[in-house]
Amino acid sequence: MTNKRIGNLFHESFTLSRPGIAAAIRQANGPNGLKGLVERLQEEEKLGKNWAKAVPAYARGCGLLEFGSTELTPLGMYVREHDPSLSLLATQWLMHYHLSAPHGPGPRFWHDLVRNIPEWTQPFDKAEVVAQIEESARQESGADLKERSVETTATVFLGSYTKADGLAALEIFSEDGGYTVQSPDAPPVGVLSYALSHYWEGQLDKQTCNMDELGAPGGFGSLFFMGSFEINRCLRQMARQGLLELWMAAPPYQVTRPPISALLLEGIYDSE
Repeated sequence: MTNKRIGNLFHESFTLSRPGIAAAIRQANGPNGLKGLVERLQEEEKLGKNWAKAVPAYARGCGLLEFGSTELTPLGMYVREHDPSLSLLATQWLMHYHLSAPHGPGPRFWHDLVRNIPEWTQPFDKAEVVAQIEESARQESGADLKERSVETTATVFLGSYTKADGLAALEIFSEDGGYTVQSPDAPPVGVLSYALSHYWEGQLDKQTCNMDELGAPGGFGSLFFMGSFEINRCLRQMARQGLLELWMAAPPYQVTRPPISALLLEGIYDSE
């Protein structure tokens, strides 16, 4: 799997907004590539110039639009059919997951923040987010981002999880003089199954892995702010549904590889 990521400054200074991304999904698969998509977003969806440039990048980072084209991904096509307004929590969890996955398509700093923030002293403030973005950019490219760009990017990240038209419904962060990681409800098993398949494809070059690996700090479960107990419970539910097998005759307990993500689309909204 080739890892592709959107750039650190993809956002054009705008926070994630589901109505804008929904517009990009409506206008995808049209003529004239990215230029045509941006023009349609301006002319038919009445988006401003810079916002029209940002929303296709957001759609890519959320796993809904293919890299190198303006075609929808299989997930994007399924979402457009079943949740075109991006209002369901299952959709929003998968948008969050793709932005946060260690191998992309979201930016590197997004993954690092989601992985590391729960370990910080709570509440945390914007300055800590700025420092993490700086470090992530430095590790990725060896170059520093401009101070203004880093400040704006930190504002974009935090606003994406605290604004009502973003991902605030996931209740990951609260804002009250600082920012605190909440204890959000676990996503539906169908969402976790789809995400695990994508994670496995990008991170695990093997047919089985230890259960403990998926629930360890910094592992798959951390992307959803879930501990090992919650992840193990969900893995058992997946096994009961026949999506994978658990080998538990003796430790270390093993999990078998799930089906490819395209085969798991129909389970995403099962509990909605």
